[in-house]
Amino acid sequence: MATTTRTTGKAPLSAYVLAVVTSLVLASIVGAVASVFYDENRLLGFVIFAACTAGTFFALGWVVFVSKYTVEPDAHAEDNIESKWYAKATSGAFHDVITTAGIALVVLSISRLEVSGDTVLLLILILAMVSFAVRFWVAKRRDS
Repeated sequence: MATTTRTTGKAPLSAYVLAVVTSLVLASIVGAVASVFYDENRLLGFVIFAACTAGTFFALGWVVFVSKYTVEPDAHAEDNIESKWYAKATSGAFHDVITTAGIALVVLSISRLEVSGDTVLLLILILAMVSFAVRFWVAKRRDS
């Protein structure tokens, strides 16, 4: 017999405190590591990187500490139509990224064009996100 957990809809205060403290500590660590690479103004580098990552780390803290009290997991999540759309979109986006990266590599090798690594990574990330979004939307439109 499977056991089910019921959520109360509200987490204890300690869960929220842990989520906030965890996010601040992790964001501070990222800020501290980033500030090592900024000789001109280490404090500014720390503040910028800590501020930019604090939201993401707060979301992580919420998932780890608060969500177990406030969110009831779906027992059949893998059977949802959204999961199928997600699987289609991610597999298609992966193939798009691999194909585009291969073509770009051939073009860059032939043309001997120099491109910085951060530019390439940014373009790959944008391609993956756009490809996923378009493929998810198409799968959703086809099945509705």
